[in-house]
Amino acid sequence: MAWTLVKDVETLFLRSCHFLLNILLWLMRKCYVRTMMSCLHTCSYLHQVYQMTEGRMCQVQLLDNRKLELLVQPKLLSRELLDLVSSHFNLKEKEYFGFTFIDDTGQCRWLQLDRRVLEHDFSKKTGPIALNFLVRFYIETISLLKEHTTVELFFLNAKAGIYNGDIEVESELVFKLAAHALQEAKGDYTSDEATREDLKKLPTVPTKVLKEHPSLAYCEERVIEQYKLLKGVSRGQAIVKYLTLVESLPTYGVHYYEVKDKQGMPWWLGISYKGIGQYDIQDKVKPRRLFQWKQLENLYFREKKFAVEVNDPHRRAVTKRTFGQTGLVIYTWYANHSLIKTIWVMAISQHQFYLDRKQSKAKMTAARSLGDIAVDLTENGAAKTTKLSVGTKNQLIMASNGSLVSTGSADSEMNDEQKKEKLAELRVKEKEIQDVLSHKMAELKEICLREAELTGKLPKEYPMSAGEKPPGIRRRIGTSFKLDDLFPYNEDPYLRNLESRFALQRKIVEAAKKLASEHDIGKTVKKKRRRNCLDAMQKLQEIEDEMNRYRVKKGKRPTQRASRIIAEELGQSECSSLSDSIPLDENDVSQRRRSRSLQCSPLLNVPPTVSLDYDTQRRSSESDTHHDTALSRLECDGQSGLYYTSHDASSASSSPYKTVPRRQAELQNVAQTLALTRNAYSSSQLGVLYSEWRYKLAHECRFGAE
Repeated sequence: MAWTLVKDVETLFLRSCHFLLNILLWLMRKCYVRTMMSCLHTCSYLHQVYQMTEGRMCQVQLLDNRKLELLVQPKLLSRELLDLVSSHFNLKEKEYFGFTFIDDTGQCRWLQLDRRVLEHDFSKKTGPIALNFLVRFYIETISLLKEHTTVELFFLNAKAGIYNGDIEVESELVFKLAAHALQEAKGDYTSDEATREDLKKLPTVPTKVLKEHPSLAYCEERVIEQYKLLKGVSRGQAIVKYLTLVESLPTYGVHYYEVKDKQGMPWWLGISYKGIGQYDIQDKVKPRRLFQWKQLENLYFREKKFAVEVNDPHRRAVTKRTFGQTGLVIYTWYANHSLIKTIWVMAISQHQFYLDRKQSKAKMTAARSLGDIAVDLTENGAAKTTKLSVGTKNQLIMASNGSLVSTGSADSEMNDEQKKEKLAELRVKEKEIQDVLSHKMAELKEICLREAELTGKLPKEYPMSAGEKPPGIRRRIGTSFKLDDLFPYNEDPYLRNLESRFALQRKIVEAAKKLASEHDIGKTVKKKRRRNCLDAMQKLQEIEDEMNRYRVKKGKRPTQRASRIIAEELGQSECSSLSDSIPLDENDVSQRRRSRSLQCSPLLNVPPTVSLDYDTQRRSSESDTHHDTALSRLECDGQSGLYYTSHDASSASSSPYKTVPRRQAELQNVAQTLALTRNAYSSSQLGVLYSEWRYKLAHECRFGAE
């Protein structure tokens, strides 16, 4: 019994160990898998980062069946890529072309020229990006094209559209177009065998047409018949005739997109240089509706809906009670979000192209004739070997360092006329840049001069030509003081405000004194500055008087800071000379002698016992424009302070001063001195006279006390 129990325990222990070992192995395997997955994610992320920093390979399929392979940098714009590819063809009219690519959903999308190339939603498959260089914007006729290179690319694009089935065409016309393509590539007819061999190499007859007929030989015979009729036709004439036939097709130049209406019915939405057309799903030739660009008021999309607002003049209401635009009709179509956005981008770009063409038509010269275009194509194509031969078919061109010109390419050769045109364009561009540079230099000079007026020093960035002397700088006088932030009256906000006003006005007085003391200014300006200095001093005295009244009301001792500042200024005789230089009115001429007699009056003899009380209830003169002037306190040695109340006028021209009221016993001879008529002098003169009189009175008080 005991032995059986021991064996059971051993068995249980072994099974437990085996179970724990399995769990340990499972955990180790799981950790290993997680580690490997993280490593793979890291490698994938590093690969993406490398692609974003180092670029990505791109392969461009050209219209002549050659492929251009280049490294696209992360910051390369689609417009710059178009410039690179256009330089390979020496193409100047680049506005008609663009690049297409196929996304993960199988839709054909166009690169937006204002965006970077790598910002588009390319397929996530490994390998280089596949792009197709095609015509994006079509025009009514090739006679509007200026360059023969553009005409040749339009011809190659039309031939590719016929062969791929993008352009619907009848069989008989296909045979005729194939014959013109043979005439352009091989010249006149030689034999049936050679023609059959050329047809096998040239992409001329689409697969759809071959399926409609019983055999390939039948199609070849029909092409040969048309080919024989073109004997003697030049290469340029064959291209022009080919494009003329293609331009007459209703599906030429139309970009088709499959959509549905509100009821779920499928439709084709065709966008072209004419406008936006709605086609039956079984018929791309005749549109059910065609909305011309001039009729469209708005284009917008939201999620899976694309809508256009059409201005229909036939639906306008006759009544005048209708508000807003009454002739607008909205048409909507539905598809997945990616396709709807593609349709909207194409519609917007086509509408913008229509507007640009409308503006350029006014400046456009007369269109070339088809005969001239044919001659131009023949002359320029005679020196070239055909790009559709076996030796150049599917040729791969490697581009490095942004150079797209392959070795030995005939497109890289430039004749003398093209070099002259290029040189003329560069000179025009150089002149435009020089004009912009001159304008910017003038702006820089103006800014530097403004800075020099503020700082007094010409900055080193000031542009000067060789031998040019630096301009003279006169520094502007500005406020270079700083007000005290802290006052010893934090417990009383009103008194603190008065102290702030006093400090600010004191700085203004100092600045006014500096301006008035300049010597290199005119007489009129000097008089004006001295008058401003007196006004600033008077304002300072008013602020101190207001502050003293408040201090006396609060039981504090008044101050005399403004009196000392004014006394020092009068002692220096910088502002007192203004009273002699300010012109008086004609009515005031009679008062000149009185003013001079007042200034030259003898010292007043005031007895030592004279004591003037401070009058806090003093009112101003009868005029409402008069303000209470500040208190002035003059201390005499051995005597108590003498306080006076004066009332100044606020007007700057002729504001009277009231004489200070005194008792008859105390001011018998003083009253005679101050007996002035009202409106006799200006406020500035009276202020100076009163200040001088007060100063002399203080000295007499000291003299009498001694």
